[in-house]
Amino acid sequence: MRLKIILLVFLAVAAFAQSPEKGDVYVVAIDQDQLAGAADFSFLNHPLTAADRLFVRDGHFYRAGKDGRPNTADDERVRLFGVNLAFGANFPEPGDAARIAKRLRRLGINLVRLHHMDSNPDRDPENANSILTQGPYPTLNPVSVARLRGFLNALRAEGVYANLNLHVGYRFRPSVDKVPAMPDGAEFPTQSKPLHIFFPRMVELQVEFTRKVIEALSLGDDPVLGMVEIDNETSLLQAWQSTRFNEAVAGEYSNELQRQWNQFLKTRYDSAGALRAAWGGLRENESLDAGNVSLVGRDEKAAPETRVNDYLLFLADRDRHYLRQMLGAVRDTAGPLVPVAGTQMGYGGLLNLDSHQDLDYDDHHFYIDHYNFPHQRWDGRDWRMRDASSVGSGFSTFMNIAAARTAGRPYTVSEFNQPWPNRHAAEIDVELAVFGAFQDWDAIMHFAYAHGRNWDDGAPNGFNVNGDWTKFPNLGQAAWLFRSGAIQPGRQKIGIPMGKDLRLQSGREKRNAAIAAFLNSAAGYDPAAAFVHPVQLVKDSGGPLPKAATDVTAPYRFDTGEATFDRDAKLFLIHAPTAAGFIGFAGQKAVEAGALTVQLADSSRGFASILLTSLDGKPLKQSARMLLSTPGYTLRSQPGADPPRPQRIVNYEGTGDWWTLEKEPDFAQKQSGNINRGNTPVWMERVESHVTLSTAARGLSVYPLDGKGARLPALAARDVERVAGGFRIHLQAQGQAFAPWYELIARQ
Repeated sequence: MRLKIILLVFLAVAAFAQSPEKGDVYVVAIDQDQLAGAADFSFLNHPLTAADRLFVRDGHFYRAGKDGRPNTADDERVRLFGVNLAFGANFPEPGDAARIAKRLRRLGINLVRLHHMDSNPDRDPENANSILTQGPYPTLNPVSVARLRGFLNALRAEGVYANLNLHVGYRFRPSVDKVPAMPDGAEFPTQSKPLHIFFPRMVELQVEFTRKVIEALSLGDDPVLGMVEIDNETSLLQAWQSTRFNEAVAGEYSNELQRQWNQFLKTRYDSAGALRAAWGGLRENESLDAGNVSLVGRDEKAAPETRVNDYLLFLADRDRHYLRQMLGAVRDTAGPLVPVAGTQMGYGGLLNLDSHQDLDYDDHHFYIDHYNFPHQRWDGRDWRMRDASSVGSGFSTFMNIAAARTAGRPYTVSEFNQPWPNRHAAEIDVELAVFGAFQDWDAIMHFAYAHGRNWDDGAPNGFNVNGDWTKFPNLGQAAWLFRSGAIQPGRQKIGIPMGKDLRLQSGREKRNAAIAAFLNSAAGYDPAAAFVHPVQLVKDSGGPLPKAATDVTAPYRFDTGEATFDRDAKLFLIHAPTAAGFIGFAGQKAVEAGALTVQLADSSRGFASILLTSLDGKPLKQSARMLLSTPGYTLRSQPGADPPRPQRIVNYEGTGDWWTLEKEPDFAQKQSGNINRGNTPVWMERVESHVTLSTAARGLSVYPLDGKGARLPALAARDVERVAGGFRIHLQAQGQAFAPWYELIARQ
């Protein structure tokens, strides 16, 4: 069987090497367990010890240093480049734990977010797909606990921290967990949101869960615990601004929230008269003394502004109360240093500055071209995408994320992706690494490395980078860019005054995650300022916006001079001393990006993500060893095709602007090919280009790298041409050995 696969790969490469047409593809396979050489970024990590314990200082994450004490002279700033694991992937079998940890280290990863551990409790503990069993919450699964503890040991040995998620997906079960059922037999809200935030018994059980998990995993004195997230993608503030609040908060849950609302008002106002004066009166039959002041509906039009403001402050207070109880459990069991976050800034918006004030850092999520499910959520054979590009769509999402960062606090993006099979997805990790480093953020985490323990499938599926060879070739470079200082933080910070009135206005207008758009309409902020200067919200400050926040002109250039975003040309260019990159759409026009000039060949479709980084720490023009990546989009093989051929990207039926994978023979009644699993071999787009390297070197050798990172024969002399000031390299030309990455050796 292995010989047959090798033969198929050889025949496919040979066939496509002879084809002159646009859209050529070639077979690609990467051996993560043998990855070495120029593609191996293990050198960024070292085993974690007590000196590596993380804490917050001066608005960033720091290591405690050799003395083991925070806020001393040997503290060291640290940035974290991470990935998510979800569901069963958090619990590798003992024989896999060490090799998966080594895989992550080779990619320059130093943080793993342990996500969805509480979802789908195991009926059989041996399944180890959840930290819980189906006993009353929180009954821990001893098999999962043991596996995760072993995996944490392996991560620590490879210099990889863990981000522990608490509430993510658990749905309380009224009959088992002794909480009220929904009225009229209605289905309990997905993931219990937002009932788990304010209903006392649910909060008490989550506090118990927090203590039990941290104690069972012996994380109290373990530097592998990098940070803790309390609640994933929800808050009362967010729920009220969405359309599902009234449906979820019903029956006994509505009664309990109304009780807490009236208690809040009694504490806030000295008397019923003071409340009536503030609101301009109460509704008929409402009485503060009777405790029957009604909740404010999401779509109420007649409620006075002061009543809505008080209700928003109440929701923020309840969110804060929940987060403080959970924070106390973390502090009691994991110690006083571990950084703790609540939920994401896109789930609550600007009033999260109030609800999260007791926590240590802020977090956010975003996706470019997230899957759309027209009929049933998460139907893997009925989905579609826009095939959008970050740079091609103007980086609006990046700008929005930047506008949510709070001054004086670490900032992380714990989920981001541009999921496969998006044809521009090679851009996302490099773009965010460069942008995040310039903004001086503290951690970014790709979603995800894996959702299960199919470690060796070798084919792209869904959100996973494991098998997604489009993203894999430049992932280590992205980690290096973000972690190493190769991209400088911006020089002039823009502080956006964020007074209480503005925060309340955002809540009343239900802007929630649309922070940049709100700041633009309410204060005149230009979101593109984030591509010129670092941006931060300054809580409880006043005054006008600084000129730098409103007066920016295109094309936008980092104030460090290390990158440029040309919105009209749809190009993002990196021109730092030790890194040069071309990302975007240029047709066949030559484009200069620092030490590189890139010209796509006629055979290309006009889009590319090409990145060159120094491997010896020297500026590119003097570097003797460099890594160049130029991955194309990838496709799996169509099931049943003989000989193997790519499973094509096609228009979703009945549309001209939505895309999906072609149907599979055994599922002709479905709309799409399976997003969750597929066949090898995997095919990568050939991205032919001419790349001119500006260098003082006397000679240059360019080696394609195979799936282990080992050198293939160097490109022929005709493809590495000496020109004035450097060398012009013809990449992925007909007759070459095709590869998504190359090692460059310059002879000085």
